[in-house]
Amino acid sequence: MARDFSWLFIAALGAAAFYFALDFKFGTLANVGSAVYPLLLSGAIVLISLYSFVFSPREEPMPTNRRAFLSVAASVAVFILLVEAVGLLPTVVLSMVIAYGGQSERRYPFFIAYACLFAVGVWLIFSYALNLPIPPFRLP
Repeated sequence: MARDFSWLFIAALGAAAFYFALDFKFGTLANVGSAVYPLLLSGAIVLISLYSFVFSPREEPMPTNRRAFLSVAASVAVFILLVEAVGLLPTVVLSMVIAYGGQSERRYPFFIAYACLFAVGVWLIFSYALNLPIPPFRLP
């Protein structure tokens, strides 16, 4: 049986994020700096991925689904390229639709409604909870 070495790749990415987060400011206990959350998250990613690598059941790796991988990669690229040009709401919906194209099931009406609600939730979190000024729509 083969080990799934993708866990080690994820651990390496988490370790790199942990290393880069060490350059951020730690702040104080009353005013937490920008380093605390990236360090906690990247440390958790490293620990969980190493645990999964060591204790996961030994199975033969599944064949790679190129369609799903390319759909997710394209959706990330579309998000990066369009978020500043057209705004957060249409970009999130379009990115989710592109990523959904990699699946074999086709329930688009339900998924479009879900993507729209999810985009509104993302915008509310970024605008009000995180206080980041990302416009919902941007007209050319």
